[in-house]
Amino acid sequence: MEREIYVPQGGPPQGPPPSKEIFIKLGENKIRELVKLFYDEIETSSIRSMFPESLEESIPKSADFMVQILGGPPYYVQKYGPPRMRMRHIPFIIDEKARRAWLGCYKKALEKSNIPEPENKMIWDFLVDFSSWMVNTKE
Repeated sequence: MEREIYVPQGGPPQGPPPSKEIFIKLGENKIRELVKLFYDEIETSSIRSMFPESLEESIPKSADFMVQILGGPPYYVQKYGPPRMRMRHIPFIIDEKARRAWLGCYKKALEKSNIPEPENKMIWDFLVDFSSWMVNTKE
């Protein structure tokens, strides 16, 4: 039986992308460190089963995406093509509970990262909008 794919009301995030100033202020290494901290949280999260057994390939791929989306070089597009993140996540059952768990991992990572305001808030706001579009299953 084919599963029904839920489409969040309002469609994809409508706001502007995160400020490119984030990359300028933080630099690539700080963004990569944030992604690593996120995956440290994923390791013990309730959504761990949605990720590959080894996270070693996921970390640099996700970091490439974050570096690009936060104003850095287009590593993700160069290596993997257009992001199309919703399409890439359709195989996984992502409901609001899973979204909240994912956001919780990033919240802890942001707390541990020592990323200053307002960059911390800009990243968080992006993650909240981005993750709402990844929800593909109603609870």
